[in-house]
Formats: sequence, structure tokens, C-alpha cells
Amino acid sequence: MVNVNNRENLGPAERIIASVLTYTDHLYHGRPGIVIEDKRTNVGVRWEPVTPKVEEINGTKRTVIYKLSKSGKKTLKTKLGVITEAVGPNGVLKHVRTDASPNHPIIGEYRDAGIFPEVAAWMYKQIVEVWKLDNEFAARWASYAFNQDHRDLKVVLAAFMLVQTRRGDAVLDGDKVAFYDDDFRDIGEAMMLIRKKDKDLNAKNLLRIREVLMLPEIAAINREMGLGVSPRHPFLGRWPEVAEKWLRHREENPPLLTGLVKAGFRKTVIQLARRVHYKPNTPKFFEELRWKQLQSKDGHRTMVDINIVQAESWNELTEAQICERIVAEKPDWKAITGRLPKGQLTRAVVAAAIEAKALSDRDLVIATPTLEELGLLDVPDIKARWERALAKAEDSRTLNVAKNVQSKEVKDKLAEAADTAIKKAVEEVAKNIRVYFFVDISGSMQSSIEAAKTYVAKFLQGFPADRTHIAVFNTVGREVKLKHASAAGVTNAFQGITASGGTDYGAGVRELMKYPPQADEDALFIFVGDEEAHAFDQQVAASGLRPMAFGFVKTVPHNGAAAYRHQQQNGENNIAVRETAKRLGIPCFMINEQTFEDTYAIPRTIRALIAATPVTVRAVAAPRLTLVDQILKTDLLKKPVWACA
Repeated sequence: MVNVNNRENLGPAERIIASVLTYTDHLYHGRPGIVIEDKRTNVGVRWEPVTPKVEEINGTKRTVIYKLSKSGKKTLKTKLGVITEAVGPNGVLKHVRTDASPNHPIIGEYRDAGIFPEVAAWMYKQIVEVWKLDNEFAARWASYAFNQDHRDLKVVLAAFMLVQTRRGDAVLDGDKVAFYDDDFRDIGEAMMLIRKKDKDLNAKNLLRIREVLMLPEIAAINREMGLGVSPRHPFLGRWPEVAEKWLRHREENPPLLTGLVKAGFRKTVIQLARRVHYKPNTPKFFEELRWKQLQSKDGHRTMVDINIVQAESWNELTEAQICERIVAEKPDWKAITGRLPKGQLTRAVVAAAIEAKALSDRDLVIATPTLEELGLLDVPDIKARWERALAKAEDSRTLNVAKNVQSKEVKDKLAEAADTAIKKAVEEVAKNIRVYFFVDISGSMQSSIEAAKTYVAKFLQGFPADRTHIAVFNTVGREVKLKHASAAGVTNAFQGITASGGTDYGAGVRELMKYPPQADEDALFIFVGDEEAHAFDQQVAASGLRPMAFGFVKTVPHNGAAAYRHQQQNGENNIAVRETAKRLGIPCFMINEQTFEDTYAIPRTIRALIAATPVTVRAVAAPRLTLVDQILKTDLLKKPVWACA
């Protein structure tokens, strides 16, 4: 996540956009988790995955919460506590305590899979702030975001655009209509209705937009803005009518509805239809969804005759027959796994699915552990297809996949794919920028130096080697040279480096002053450290490196999290990096450590950090486009023609 100094060269809108774009805690979690207080995050809490298990404790059945972690090939279960329930303002709270007794301390709050309300409210507030500054800019931001890969942000932006106040109202001159105001709710409509491969919002995302608007925290923000009149019911703006348009279009275009069912969205479409009380034109809508109607308790519902065909099952088919069906019908991978009998995901079945092109490039990458286990990566044609999929990888999810494979060769190929994905992600925005990376290795970094090496390894993969310079420092600076621009190269370069001595950030800067930026380049400084030092603005000014912005990964000092919290609460810690940026009058982007745990977010974080860095006005070369430049150049989204009637 990103915070920015108050004194900076960025406008307020750009500052907030940079914050939201690099926020790494997910809006939606597809599995249970525990929410723990953490003042280091923008939202004040963090989410961690857990698994619940009902156990008998002192003769009473209790739900015990375990945290899962990997140790080599083994999955370790660590007991965190026991769930106890309490009534809160928005319903029942499931506290996780060290013991079932109410006298024991609360560790955190257990949450089922679903929306993360704290993140949703925080993101929504940032969007509201941008809206207050400039309505049209916010609308262009939403239009820009639609073509990016951050679905969480798109969901929250679409939710806001559907309810904000600019809705095309008539503007009167006396008693006559002079003109009509801009209708920015159309942007929200367009985000829900436009079909665009890998960019559009699917049926689950449409439901998620409603979930966001239904949150008590979001409803309260909307009421403060004067949106909606009911003090009890959340304001949904145009969501119901747009959801109905979406459903109607798919009913009137049967292949689209059939495609949704085949892709596994049948129940989601039914949920959408229920939310808006959708009335289809013909019974075929129910038949396609295999949706059997139920009469209401008072018998008032009008029933229609429909022919429900049971979902196809392959339970009675042999392996050979299943393979024949796959090759002949070419269903997608999700449909195949849904129809397969338990234990029938065999080598022959997966090979047939690959032959039928049932697996997308993304599916193939995610299925790597299965391909390895079944020995399919030893088949030349399948291996070649898998390698082509790796080459097209657009994010670093392969780092997660690599944790579940055994072969060193496969692990190396997955790591290489992650390197390539990150480089592709930042290639364009990194143009005309030189990066200086500084790692604090003073004595206070004893427990976090290994983590710092990991951050550097993951972060630096995206930057061109000839424009990337690294130094470690305590009271003396030392340059670290990469033999290869990859995660392996970074790990090798940091071998043998340990923490010791005092802290002088200026020493690191002095060590790299021999690499001044070219006339057409901007300089970005990135620091990893605990910030327990004095400001070093004089050394930066004397270096001649003229940084345009700082990025800062603040690590927990060696005396642990408890001491860190004590320092935070009592204001005892120095803020060397932020104070230096403040004195230099440049922005300082705070990059949360959790960014590096989320392999999907790393390319986006790097890209957004660079894009938000100010650009020097130069007469030579074509300068980079900043984030605001890119947004301002984005045309406002328009609804599909079929939705304009």
C-alpha cells in the first residue's frame, strides 16, 4: 500500500490514486480468515488465511482456528485460538480468543469468505476524495481503470460511479432546459455492461458491486454525501436496472447465456436474477439455467411450464469415453472438472483436455503441479504448449505455483516466467527512469535483513540492469552489483551480507553518487530499513542525483513488533526517510511489506510507483507519461449501443 507525504509535488488526486492502485490487501477473500489489528496498514487491520475445525473442549464442542503454513513439502497447522461470539453494531462478531473463556484476550476476528469491509470502505473513501476534488477526473479514472487488471479497484469504482450525483439532470435557464448535465452514472453502467476479453467484469464481480454498496460502512459514506433518502436501506443507484439490462441481453442472445452456464456461472446468474426480481421473456431462460421455480408461501406467484434438463454427469462413463467427450465437445476446463467423477483426473483425461484446448494459458500455468505429478511435462508437445503459456504470463502468480512443484527444472522455469512477467509489466513505464535501491544493514536490522533481501529480489527484477544501482549501508556504504538481472542474480549478490553497526542513510547515497542520471532521466530512490536515523537531505542534495521521489519499505526493528507498536504509539521513532523527502519537497511512497507476499500485486505496485513519480520537463527525448497524464488522456467509457435504448 502507499501513503504519501503531505508536502509533495503530486496533486491530491494523484496521491490518492497512487495509494489505491498499490493497495495489496484484497477486497474479496475466497476462503476463511482472521482479521488482526495492525496499525502499519492503511485500514488498521490485516487479514490472514485460517482454517476452522470443530473440536470438543472440556465436554463442549468449540470451533478452533488454525493457521496453515508451509515448511518444505509439509503443511503445518498452528492453533491460534477458539471462536467466541458477541453482538456488534452490524451483527454477530466472531472473536478469536486464546481460550473459550471471555476473560482471555482477543487475537482477532474470524471472517467467513467474502468482502473485506475495512478495505472496501478505505478504497471507497479515497475515490470519494478524488471525486470531491474533480468530478470529471474521477470519471476518467474509472474509465482508465476498466482497461487495467486490478479487478478489486474496478469493482469499487463501478460501485461509486453508479451512485454519485452527476446523472444527466436537466439544467434550467429560467423555466427552460438550457442543457443536460454530464451523466457519469453511464460510466458505472459501461463498466458493468462492456464485454472485453480479460478486462470486463464477470457475473461474480457484478454481484460484488452490490455487496460493496450494501456494506453498512459504504452506506454510511453515501448518506453523508446525500446519496439516497432512506436512513435504513443502502442506496444502490442504477445497479438494479443495469443488472437487469445485463440479464436481458444474455436472455436475448442465447449463446451468451449458454456460455455462462458452461463457464460455471449458472448459480451466479440465478443470484443476479433473484436480486433484481428478473422476469424473463420466455421459459427458456429458466431451462438454460436449470432453475426450477418454487411457489411462494401464499401461492401468488405465476408459474410457467419449464423443462428442466439435469446437468450432464460423467459418473457412468469410462476413462476412454470421457476422453472422447472432451475431444468431441471441447468444454472448458472448469466444466470438465465439474463433470468428472471423483478420482478421474487422470493422465489421459488431462492430456485429452490439453489436446482439445480446454485449458487456457492461465489454466495451464495454474495446473503445473498436476501436469508434473501426472508426468505430462515429459511429453514434448505438452511441454512445448506449457512453455508457450509461461512465456505469455502477465503476472508473477508462477511464484505461488512454484511452491507446489518438486522438480528444480520446473521451479526454475516458473521463476523465470515470473521474472519475465514483471519485466514486461514495467518495461514501458520504466522508460527514462533510473532506480537507486538502498538497504539498511545496521545492527537494528538483524531480524529483518533476510526479509529485506527477499524484497529486493522480488522488486528489482522489473528494472533494466543498466539503469539499476544497489547499495547496502550501516555507517559505511557498499555497492552491490548484480551478475544477472533475475531473482537468482539478486539472491546471489546478497550472499554473505549480515547486519551490524550504526545507521547512516547518507552513506548509501554517497556510494551511488558515481552513477548520475542522464539528462533525459528521472531518478527514483527506494529504501528498505527501519528509519531509526536522522534526516539526510544535505547528503542527497550534495550527491547530484536529484531524485524525483522516494519509495520506502519500512521494516520492523530488531526489538520486535511489541517495541515497534510502543514506538508508534509514543512517537519515539525517527522518520529519517520521510523527513528527508519532506525537506527536499518530493513525494515519499510507503510500500507495505505485505506487497511482497502478494505475488500478483508486485508488477502492479512497481508499475504504479513509477507511473506516479513526477516527470521533469525536458527538451530532449519523450518523457514518461505520469499516472495523471494517462488518466487525463483516457476517453470516458460509453455504454454498448444495445444498452442505450
